[in-house]
Amino acid sequence: TNIASHDQHARGDLEAGFAEADVIVEREFHTNTVHQGYIEPQNGTALWNADGQITVWTSTQGAWDQRRDLSELLHVPISHIRVIPMEIGGGFGGKFPVYLEPLAALLSLKSGHRPVKMWMQRDEVLKATGPTSASVIRVKMGARKDGKITAAQAWLAYEAGAFPGSPVGAGCGVIFAPYRLENVQIDGYDVVVNRPKAAAYRAPGGTNAAFASETVVDELAEKLGMDPIEFRLRNAVREGDRR
Repeated sequence: TNIASHDQHARGDLEAGFAEADVIVEREFHTNTVHQGYIEPQNGTALWNADGQITVWTSTQGAWDQRRDLSELLHVPISHIRVIPMEIGGGFGGKFPVYLEPLAALLSLKSGHRPVKMWMQRDEVLKATGPTSASVIRVKMGARKDGKITAAQAWLAYEAGAFPGSPVGAGCGVIFAPYRLENVQIDGYDVVVNRPKAAAYRAPGGTNAAFASETVVDELAEKLGMDPIEFRLRNAVREGDRR
């Protein structure tokens, strides 16, 4: 199928937890694909010297990532590659992978060791570089009248794009992270679709998940007639709780 992976985190007894609840809220959330929207598009200049040393000046957030990727793609020892990050005009997580840099390096070699600069037009950026994942998230939470959360369940499907690797794992880690939960189950699905491969965007995967769970927490507090901050404090993770 187009499900690349399914991870589950669970403990306790969900059925018993929801049976104990006085109030249950269950909602489904849809978030869309969103591009990072940086001002400056991807660009890079490469110089492949006659002695085999490669220097790349590029609009990147991850010089060490690019150095590693260039080494693997060009089959050149990493010690022969120098990456110089330039002022980037914004990145927001979208400027870690290499795109044009390996091509510029190969063209520099082909041109007789002259520097070669390449850049993307805006439409090329939107078509070929990774946006954040669209997602479908279902959250079900129950609580007693005293404000204690008795059970929480989440189902997350994240759009990976044409290749596996959405940030659904981070979403699973974030969605209920602030709360002490004895009965909990989280299912995360990495889903391959016919779109550009997903990339990082401002706490990748976590914002979708937090939006869903915190909306449900607010509604639980409202139904119980509690202040939403007080409700959160009653269920907050304390020092020593994490295992």
